[in-house]
Amino acid sequence: GLVPDRDVTIDESLLLYKGRLGWKQYIPLKRARFGIKSFMLCESKSGYVWNCIIYTGQGTVLGFVDEKLPVSTRVVLTLMEDLFGKGYCLTCDNFYSSPQLADILITKKTDMYGTVRLDRKEIPSKLNKKELKKNKMKKGEILGFQRGKVTVIAWKDKKIVSLISTIHSTKMIDVEKNGKIRKRPECVVAYNDTMGGVDRVDQHLSDYSTPRKRGKKYYKKIFLHLVDLALWNSLVLYKKSGGSLSPLLYRLAVVEKLIETYHTEDMRTKFGRPSNSMTPLRLSGRHFPEYLPATEKKANPTRQCAVCSRVRDANGKKIRRESRYYCPDCDVALCVSPCFRVYHTVSDI
Repeated sequence: GLVPDRDVTIDESLLLYKGRLGWKQYIPLKRARFGIKSFMLCESKSGYVWNCIIYTGQGTVLGFVDEKLPVSTRVVLTLMEDLFGKGYCLTCDNFYSSPQLADILITKKTDMYGTVRLDRKEIPSKLNKKELKKNKMKKGEILGFQRGKVTVIAWKDKKIVSLISTIHSTKMIDVEKNGKIRKRPECVVAYNDTMGGVDRVDQHLSDYSTPRKRGKKYYKKIFLHLVDLALWNSLVLYKKSGGSLSPLLYRLAVVEKLIETYHTEDMRTKFGRPSNSMTPLRLSGRHFPEYLPATEKKANPTRQCAVCSRVRDANGKKIRRESRYYCPDCDVALCVSPCFRVYHTVSDI
């Protein structure tokens, strides 16, 4: 199985749905805006979906986690459960991050960094909004506090950006932007580099219309969305193993293979009054002639050809013609030519 890279990301994803649903969400910054929210744990670089929780309101199952903890913290602990103690590093935004979460993850040998709200508990008082306004930080200035492994910084760009990290300090590094070299906190650069895992998944899935088709029940949309996620994960694995097909060609190749392997019935689009008839198995799939298997009495047995037996002679009697060949899928004896072809291509025989 896949072993995720060190850097993983947790973020929200929104599946478009505008029907009636008690736990439908509105997230204006997401492309869908209205829909079914899910919390995703992804590999930061590739976007491989490692774990997912569908938000269903107060009934959302969040594992065996202390219910006294904030919901956002419980979401992280539930999603990350299988990765604890293995040296992973989590990137998340200010909905999830807090000094409390950082302390818990440290005990589980897991690092984290991301944006943080300055009104969270245990944030130094000198970093609250009132104090920062008094200090009137200039563009490019940075203010940081450290407690053990946990560092909280406030950096002034166009506006104040606040972050928390268990692996970064207040170190500034050179970054090229618009042909100019500018100083940026190392933590900010790392956050911008690793936070896009879930957005990468959403961008890929938005190229396909499955969740945007109207008239489907919410549970059908969720099912199709999970199928899309499985297909996305398989594409990531395919790319990691050296595959060169584009996402669209890969998707078509998977569909063709599934049809080739499992399709045995008519897939025509159904309109109007439903039909009671099904396309016979003999007219679908692939069929190949084989010798009739030997029996206890005969080494080379024969059976009456199913096509020839339907033909009558001049006197109106059925023609009986024996054949050593049969179709193992249909279990009927047939002359190799032309009866085998006729039986599997002509519907009215």
